Amino acid sequence: MTPPPTDDGAGYEPAVLDRVERGFWRQIWQSVPAAVAAEHGIELNDFGPVQASAIGDLPQLGMVNLILGATEPGAAGTNLGAAIEWAAQRGVSPYVPVSAGVEGTAAAEEQLTAAGFSPGYAWMKFVRDAHPPRFRVPGDVEVIELGAVEEGPFGSIAATGFGLPAWAGSLFAELPGREGWRCYLARIDGEAQACGAMFVDGTVAELGIDATLESARRRGCQLALLHRRIHDAAWAGCTTLFAETGERAEGDRPAGSYSDLLRAGFEEAYLRPNWQR
Repeated sequence: MTPPPTDDGAGYEPAVLDRVERGFWRQIWQSVPAAVAAEHGIELNDFGPVQASAIGDLPQLGMVNLILGATEPGAAGTNLGAAIEWAAQRGVSPYVPVSAGVEGTAAAEEQLTAAGFSPGYAWMKFVRDAHPPRFRVPGDVEVIELGAVEEGPFGSIAATGFGLPAWAGSLFAELPGREGWRCYLARIDGEAQACGAMFVDGTVAELGIDATLESARRRGCQLALLHRRIHDAAWAGCTTLFAETGERAEGDRPAGSYSDLLRAGFEEAYLRPNWQR
């Protein structure tokens, strides 16, 4: 069932966003140098329509230990069970995001409950069409697009901004210049302070890997990166843009990333709980 458009008329289908997201993470894993993957236990595996990733050296980090596709046709049962067992054998605690309201939701939730999982911290999906940005960005922030790996510290800024160990920069460092990817740096006074990326699949673009160094927080870097990516997505022929960030607790002031997405014209589409053991 296709959900109704957002208030601004942006249409979307959760199953399509889920498919693009699987490609987003698959491309990241496939870009990691083999030696780095072997050293840190970085693995990717498919079980029918279910995609599982793991990092043995970061076993408790759900952001990178993921089981995606739990609601796809044919996922529940043998395939989802095999993915859960595969993650357990590697000693990682995966997130299993489950989109609500699609055909496979009930079966996935039933199987996860039986396996000792329960819905935990959720990510809010935001969607937007490709209308031009209507917000201003700071004049002292310069955004550049990277055409090749050696042009800037994309991976190291991502790892530092996410609070990951230095070696984890290798998860993202090879993405600039990769087919389907557009990677950017935000600079202040000529120094790279923040990064952001966009993965384009047909007419859909996922925006992610948004990280800012502590010294540049609240300087408008992420707004400038959003502004540039929205423009570039439109030029690339995209009609649907999406991103996500952690859910907003009731009564709490929204986090910076949440506020930035709203200011950039994205609208809250739906919460997607991460099931955890």
